Amino acid sequence: MTTIPAPPLPRRRDAVPIGHADPSDRLHALELEVAQLRTAMASRAVIEQAKGIVMLIAGCTEQVAFDVLTHISSTTHRKVRDLAVAITDSACGRRPLPADVQDAIRDVCPPRRDG
Repeated sequence: MTTIPAPPLPRRRDAVPIGHADPSDRLHALELEVAQLRTAMASRAVIEQAKGIVMLIAGCTEQVAFDVLTHISSTTHRKVRDLAVAITDSACGRRPLPADVQDAIRDVCPPRRDG
């Protein structure tokens, strides 16, 4: 049986082979990567919270809640993270939900009729 080798991974344009990198450049690149990872982790947490709020409001699954967030993000021209912050801030009573976001949520998640 012949094994087909995996294609090489693409290199970033700014990547420098480890042995050739200036230590200060390497340190700066690592500091930048750590900052980006921290931002991504914080974004993920608030997006997960907003998904939970949408799941509660709409009575939907986690995937549907994420689809709702991405749809509202697209229609309101906001990043998903910024939308998630607005939703969680509103749920916590910190600030009202922007009117365009309220309208988009009403369009996508009509009120539930329990009982």
